[in-house]
Amino acid sequence: MRKMREKKPTRLRDRNRLRTRQELLDTALDLFEVGGLATCSVDAVAKKAGTSKTTAYTYFPGGIDEMLRDQYRIIGERVRMRGEQMRNVATTAEDRIVALTAALLEVCAEPRVGRFYMMLTPALSPLLEPVVGETSGHFRKLIADDLHRKLPQGLSPLTCATLILGAGREAAIAVAREPSQREDLLSALRMMVRAMLSAKPGR
Repeated sequence: MRKMREKKPTRLRDRNRLRTRQELLDTALDLFEVGGLATCSVDAVAKKAGTSKTTAYTYFPGGIDEMLRDQYRIIGERVRMRGEQMRNVATTAEDRIVALTAALLEVCAEPRVGRFYMMLTPALSPLLEPVVGETSGHFRKLIADDLHRKLPQGLSPLTCATLILGAGREAAIAVAREPSQREDLLSALRMMVRAMLSAKPGR
């Protein structure tokens, strides 16, 4: 019984830590949405979140850089999990491939998330470089697996997967700017994937 009583406060503390950490991350994203990287600092995040600078550094010793990298990684993981979920219920190669871009566009249709995740500025790109490409690299392999033995001989599945990802990335940037474009862009990408899968040798 004593052990059970001791575990409850521990779990509560863990939940409180996770909640505080997420609040700091969300606040950093809010500040970025308002004024870009120039408005983001540990001081600004702590003040807006109603906590101290010391507390913010306790959770993020790397300061605002670490906050933004973690936020980017979290969004990427969300895209990956949603993409895999949608892909796993698809029954054809075309649907499985399109599902991954559909997940990306779904997440990027949330303006503050999409603009941060897709529209990297020259100032932000170096900061996020360690985490950029993790999800797209995973998706590239999945798409290449779906294209395996379905393309004309000599055409690399990885090359075609790279083209599909590039088109999906441009579509996600457009959706981050204007979410109403989402369905049209996804339909266009589906046409591209279908044409690729139906290509004949020598054409």
